[in-house]
Amino acid sequence: MPTPSPLALLVATLAATCQQAQQQQLLLSKDEAATRAALIDPVLRALGWDTADVAMVEPERTVQNKQSLDYVLKSRDGSILAVIEAKKLGEPLDKIGHVGALIGYAFSLKPTAFFITDGLSWHCYSPEHSHYEPVTTLHLAEDNLLPSALQLLRLLDAAHGGYGLPQAPDALAVKQKLPSLPNVKNGKSKSNKLPSPPADKTFTELALLSALVLPAGQKPTTLRLPDGTQKPIQTWKDILFEVCRFLLLHKTNLTLPLPDKAGKKTFLISPSKPAAGASSSATYQNKPVFIYTNYSSSACIANALYAEAQLPAEALKVKVAVAF
Repeated sequence: MPTPSPLALLVATLAATCQQAQQQQLLLSKDEAATRAALIDPVLRALGWDTADVAMVEPERTVQNKQSLDYVLKSRDGSILAVIEAKKLGEPLDKIGHVGALIGYAFSLKPTAFFITDGLSWHCYSPEHSHYEPVTTLHLAEDNLLPSALQLLRLLDAAHGGYGLPQAPDALAVKQKLPSLPNVKNGKSKSNKLPSPPADKTFTELALLSALVLPAGQKPTTLRLPDGTQKPIQTWKDILFEVCRFLLLHKTNLTLPLPDKAGKKTFLISPSKPAAGASSSATYQNKPVFIYTNYSSSACIANALYAEAQLPAEALKVKVAVAF
């Protein structure tokens, strides 16, 4: 009698997961820990990950700002292959602000991929794509389980970390890593509209800057705007000015003057030049306006975040970020 294939066993596990989700929906929709135990852990084990081995699957990894990440999957050599964030069954996986923060925390560990899942839906994000849309989504309760199983094997099989493979001599050893992720959503290819950041630059979102420990006098050198373009900058005030100017270009119903949210000195953007303090001129709907920039570095960042929050959703492809 032939041994069941790994793919067949995984499909059976996914089917059991869907059945468990249906039978225990009330409990799992209220309890993340139960969702992990009943729906996520069995799938990871079927993919070759020993969830009881903390050297292989590190639980609750603490990163910046005391944020913890539920699963950190490591290869045999200890490098990080993937990060997984768990949610309660049925919890939305695509809240823009929340997802943006999670992606920032996860990719600070430099994994090949990041996943958010409630056990039935799996959203996969790649550092090779600079926007905050998943490059792959799986919905086990809706999709055919065989293609979903193939996708999970391609993305998360423990063999990518060297587990279960014969140990080759050093001269023949090949460093394992997860395969490059295509930009696919619900099984359909999707073109990338935004360029990826250069490999030699590491960007940090403005909202995460407070978690960094920077040398005294450290200045930003590059700003990534919400459309993914990058601009050379020299000061913290440059960040505020560029984000405000981006806002003026992309929001047609902005009410002026726009109060600031930090510093409390004057209006952030006003049709009239401030009587005192540094400001920079710009235009809004073909009329001159002035962007007030006479703030401390922390107030510049706070006001830039405030300006970013005013943007219409279609203009916010990536979070504003800086490199040093």
